[in-house]
Amino acid sequence: MNMREKFDELVGALSSEALEALTRSAASEADQRRQAAAIKIEDIHARMSAEDKERAAQEIARVLRGVDAGANE
Repeated sequence: MNMREKFDELVGALSSEALEALTRSAASEADQRRQAAAIKIEDIHARMSAEDKERAAQEIARVLRGVDAGANE
């Protein structure tokens, strides 16, 4: 049995309450990771490197499209 099958078996065995708690925990962790990687408005300034400007432009475009940060990776 591979790791994915073991994980699916574990999740399938959870009670409804435990599954709901796992869902909330996973969503919270994902949100924290997105916030940690996100470019904040105070990070954008005129003396940014060309690479940082490109990264900021890509992040702004991604947000405007409504694409999840992890979807393109």
